[in-house]
Amino acid sequence: MQIKSSPKVSGNHFSALFCRRERWHLPGRDLTAPKSPLNVSQAGVRTRATAIQQQRAAGSGIRELRPVQAVCIPTFLFPPSASSHLCRGEGLAAARSSGPDSRQDGRAVGTAEERMEMHSPFLLWAILFFGVTSSSPVPGKLFGEIRSPNYPKPYPNNNISSWDIIVPKGYVVKLTFRYFDLEPSESCFYDYVKIKADKKNLGRYCGQLGSTTGNHPGRKKFISQGNRMHVEFHSDFSNEDNGTVIRYRGFLAYYQAVDLDECDPNNAAEDSEGPRCQHICHNYVGGYFCSCRPGYQLQSDRHSCKVECSSELYTEASGYLSSPEYPQPYPEDLRCNYSIRLEKGLSIILKFLKPFEIDDHQQVHCPYDQLKIQAQGREIGEFCGKESPGNIETKSNEVDILFLTDESGFSRGWKIHYTSEKIRCPQPVPLDQFTVIRDLQPVYRYQDYFIVTCKTGYNLMKGSQKLLSFTAVCQADGTWHQSMPRCEIVKCDNPTELTNGVFNYVNKPANNNYQSVIEYQCNEPYYHIVTRGGGGRFTCSPEGTWVDQAGQGRIPACLPVCGKPNRPVAEIQRILGGKQANRGSFPWQALTGIHGRGGGALLGDRWILTAAHTILPKASGGNDISLDQLAEEANVFLGHTDVDELHKMGNHPVRRIFIHPDYNPKDEHNFNGDIALLELKHPVTLGPDVLPICLPDTTNNTFYMDGHMGYVSGFGVEKNFLSNHLKYVNLPAVSREKCQSWLDSKSRQMPMVFSENMFCAGFLTVKRDTCQGDSGSVFTVLDSGSGRWVATGVVSWGIGCAQGYGFYTKVLNYVDWIKGIIREDTF
Repeated sequence: MQIKSSPKVSGNHFSALFCRRERWHLPGRDLTAPKSPLNVSQAGVRTRATAIQQQRAAGSGIRELRPVQAVCIPTFLFPPSASSHLCRGEGLAAARSSGPDSRQDGRAVGTAEERMEMHSPFLLWAILFFGVTSSSPVPGKLFGEIRSPNYPKPYPNNNISSWDIIVPKGYVVKLTFRYFDLEPSESCFYDYVKIKADKKNLGRYCGQLGSTTGNHPGRKKFISQGNRMHVEFHSDFSNEDNGTVIRYRGFLAYYQAVDLDECDPNNAAEDSEGPRCQHICHNYVGGYFCSCRPGYQLQSDRHSCKVECSSELYTEASGYLSSPEYPQPYPEDLRCNYSIRLEKGLSIILKFLKPFEIDDHQQVHCPYDQLKIQAQGREIGEFCGKESPGNIETKSNEVDILFLTDESGFSRGWKIHYTSEKIRCPQPVPLDQFTVIRDLQPVYRYQDYFIVTCKTGYNLMKGSQKLLSFTAVCQADGTWHQSMPRCEIVKCDNPTELTNGVFNYVNKPANNNYQSVIEYQCNEPYYHIVTRGGGGRFTCSPEGTWVDQAGQGRIPACLPVCGKPNRPVAEIQRILGGKQANRGSFPWQALTGIHGRGGGALLGDRWILTAAHTILPKASGGNDISLDQLAEEANVFLGHTDVDELHKMGNHPVRRIFIHPDYNPKDEHNFNGDIALLELKHPVTLGPDVLPICLPDTTNNTFYMDGHMGYVSGFGVEKNFLSNHLKYVNLPAVSREKCQSWLDSKSRQMPMVFSENMFCAGFLTVKRDTCQGDSGSVFTVLDSGSGRWVATGVVSWGIGCAQGYGFYTKVLNYVDWIKGIIREDTF
């Protein structure tokens, strides 16, 4: 949509100029004459009126003015149709002022005679000839607003503004005034708004709502017939009433594009000679389109319709065809050709419906209009008159129907219902008892088909090829396009091997045929089976896959059994000078070598729990080495109680190292967060000598009660020498109060931190303790509730060996951290 606002040149709008007599207060007389044309002097010279004496009313500040002069404008400034001279009486409205030079509304009110004589002719000529114009372009869109200049402030005098509203074709313009306040006058002679559309004036409006004079538009809707509307606004040189300036605010109008129903005959274009569409008109928002009745085709002009029956093709097995306009009289000068083309193996049957009526002659056969029928070049007949041909069996799959008419006639024409018959194919017979023919029919004709499936657990086979589906179609020569397949029992692939477990066939003989059953088992007692909800039995499904009882194909998992040693410790020994540990008593024990000998414990089948200070020792110079480099250099041994034998069995390489973020290797007096995890590159195979320890239940704090006994094993120092054999000690947990009290007594020697993430264990009088080389090994306790051994602590630090209590990292406080890294809640 576009709105074009263009100022009007004032010369064309002042071809007839009228002088306006102001409303003055004269001494002893009140002249309130309305604005009206004045006589124009024929002399073509300027005349002066008698000056009005200026008198100031006592105390009122009112100056009374008389007309001073009349100004006549020569006709060369206006079109020839104007008078020889145009003149008007010029005066000033009475105004309050404090001195002779005060102004009101931009007009000088000084010495009347002097100012009127000097300035009135020039100002009047400038105002009348040039005028004041305003223009404010509005962006083109489907809706918007237009307003008088300065709105909502009063509009200026001598203004001519116009707007050309243009919306897209297919729309009309609707205009309404939301606010309208113009100077009222008879016939809207002074200030007004004029509206035009479709070369017609839609009105001239002025005034105020409720005013007796003028022509206020109110809530009237102005609607164009086309897509354009022109709005003009005119204001003259003043707005006064009885000497008082009236400030009229002008107008505010809204416009919008409204869809034009081109199909309505009342909206036909003025230059149109008839309806927009010859047959059917369809309106839509922003436009319209034409269509034709059945049997006609829309022409290139998109408006007119014409019978198009020269190349009608029918390929369906049955259908209807008729003369144009049937059963109404058919048009003249037809050359219709209807072709029926069906697949081979079909015979077309024509059935003529009533009424049948084609122009005929009593003596000459079909001289005017003819209906000719041909089958594969063979002429079946030529028909006309009122006698129907009835049913015609063409015995062909190709039929041509020609319909020719002359320039006259009123016969109603014809209509044919055509059908076809198909050739028969032999009845299908299955090859085995597992073959199923779906929806078996008593008779199969051309283009009929049958679908073959197999019973559940069998596959469709054609030779050695497995078929996803099978369909046979009856051909035009009466044979099936492909031969009958056979059904063969489904076979599953070999079952998936179970890591750390086995599977066994339940059925005998063992095979992978449909409905065969296998059962998975784990290598007990070191692994336990975890299924996905469908159990450990799997059956060969009709789809050829092994599935459990829930229909899932994912096999179970064998997870490590923790805390169940084959030969649990049963006697109290001690590491310092104690008895050697038996194989299988502490199968989780690991020997580590990173910065010297250390210990650890197996978690699951690929994680080692140890102390952080065995990886990053306190106050060591190796803290700048990366964890990845330390992982490459680390040694981990499992599966024996003898160090030499462990070295023979080989190292388990480390993939990654995780150290708790609270551990600070630079603080020698604080072992808080002294815990770490080593991830092995490969899972270890569990057995009697390699078995993981369990993590404690986070809700059970009884393991740390005073006097609760536990075991610590390790390859640490004994009698100033590293032990070559795994040893263990039985130690009681000690209350925090006792630990803190003993530690305070030693604080002068070594001010160590005893945090909530630590506990202590041991004796003060008995020489039983862990020592160097045992760091990282675990403090284990038998959980009487589950019957499993759990790691409650990690050997961390102490003051000497067997010289008091030993201090351990409290594993219970780090269970969430451990599981978050391992990502398996299997403990």
